[in-house]
Amino acid sequence: MGGALLSFLLSYPEFLLAAACFLAFAAIRRARDARRRAAPVPVSWPVVGMLPFVVAHLGRLLDAAAAALPELGCTFMFRGPWRRLPRDVRPRRVPPLPRRQLRRGRDFAEMFDVVGDGLLVADAASWAAKRHLAASVFTSAAFRGFVLSTVERQTRRLLVPFLDHAGGVVELEDVFMRYSLDVSYTVAFAADLDSLSVASAAEPFPPFGEATRVTGEAVLLRHIAPAGWWKLMRWLNVGVERRLADAKAVLDEFVYREIANRRSRPAPAVAGGDDLLSMYMASPIDPAMSDQTLRDAAVGFMFAAKDLIAAALTWLFYMICTHPHVEAKILDELRSLHTTTTAGAVVFDADELRAATYLHAAVLETLRLYPSAPFEEKEAVGDDVLPGGTAVRKGTRVVFCLYAMGRVEGIWGSDCREFRPERWLSTGDGDGGAGKVRQEPSYKFAAFNAGPRSCLGKDLGLSNIKIAAAAIVYNFTVELVAGHVVEPKDSVVLHTKNGLMVRVKRRETA
Repeated sequence: MGGALLSFLLSYPEFLLAAACFLAFAAIRRARDARRRAAPVPVSWPVVGMLPFVVAHLGRLLDAAAAALPELGCTFMFRGPWRRLPRDVRPRRVPPLPRRQLRRGRDFAEMFDVVGDGLLVADAASWAAKRHLAASVFTSAAFRGFVLSTVERQTRRLLVPFLDHAGGVVELEDVFMRYSLDVSYTVAFAADLDSLSVASAAEPFPPFGEATRVTGEAVLLRHIAPAGWWKLMRWLNVGVERRLADAKAVLDEFVYREIANRRSRPAPAVAGGDDLLSMYMASPIDPAMSDQTLRDAAVGFMFAAKDLIAAALTWLFYMICTHPHVEAKILDELRSLHTTTTAGAVVFDADELRAATYLHAAVLETLRLYPSAPFEEKEAVGDDVLPGGTAVRKGTRVVFCLYAMGRVEGIWGSDCREFRPERWLSTGDGDGGAGKVRQEPSYKFAAFNAGPRSCLGKDLGLSNIKIAAAAIVYNFTVELVAGHVVEPKDSVVLHTKNGLMVRVKRRETA
């Protein structure tokens, strides 16, 4: 059959010429339509689909998507040589797809296999059980108290002394990565890693911290590369997949050893702890919890907490450095909260910062423009239609670009690209009193996810960011190094390409 068709086409070359002309005409028309738009948009080419758009914008895909999506009606189907993905940024008047129609899916779980079968990747009944267990821990007064005291303690004993000692030029993103690793490590295991201590400032990341960093890079590659390609690399145990396997071995060796140590202790000793691992092991919801479940909970928490907090702090201080009037307002607010003269550095606790509404607004505004997780990926459980009319078939992967959502006029208004914390503060005209923080629907501001999968650690995470930020702003001046360019890196967590080089100096009058 195939030979007869080939023979026919060779006998009548005009058919081949007509087909080639048709494809060329279609490509030229699509390219012309794309040039007429205000921003470059993906053009679906024969065979390779929209891959040329991706290649042309490597290194700045998030900004390219943020510019293109509004031009395409906020929703479009990405067509590549190996997969088709609807991209979406939803206008605020349109709620998301029915929550029952979206799930993480098997592909997502395989890409994030480093967290095992944890809450991050679970679906259906498994997710419901894990969510119930996690909620019992994160809503516990003992655990919340332990987290907040840990954040305050590590800020006082590690972050402030490090910046005080370093002085001069500092790569602040690396500082926040180490600080966040130390906080999340202590919260998870009730032990101090001290990767940010003055003594270890010039040393590389400890093996446990480096392992968490490698996992993020590998997961990004799995999102970009064809599944068959990275699975082949995994089977051959080469490249980034080999580094990922080594990183998983480091994580597993430590966590399983810690679990074994806990199980060897008397039950009352384990039950008396308020750290994450102790709370899980003492939970009455699942008294016979397996080592695998404990391991997945601890690694999943570390994976989520460490990078997300560090990214948020990095972009917050980039915004503070480039908007001096915002820094001045935050400093005035903090000084109004701390009116007594204190020797040494001042570190605020979570209760004191409840009244710091402008600082809170600045954090939310940072997360609007620079969400720590710049996109959210789900799988359609059944056939549906996205806002804008894009049909979604069962099993289709749907990507919500949160980075782009923060830059869409239909969602945030004509000043959507401006950093303006005031948009989060009420004016007093029937919206709860002047100066109070406004609440936005989660499908409009989705930095902490939405619906049943909303982040359980949202309040604790915001408190961590505010405690660290308040300590730095109150005690130090932070200035961006002249000529240093800060741009987002294409990643599953919104890190910077070149770090955040700043000049830090102790304030003369704090």
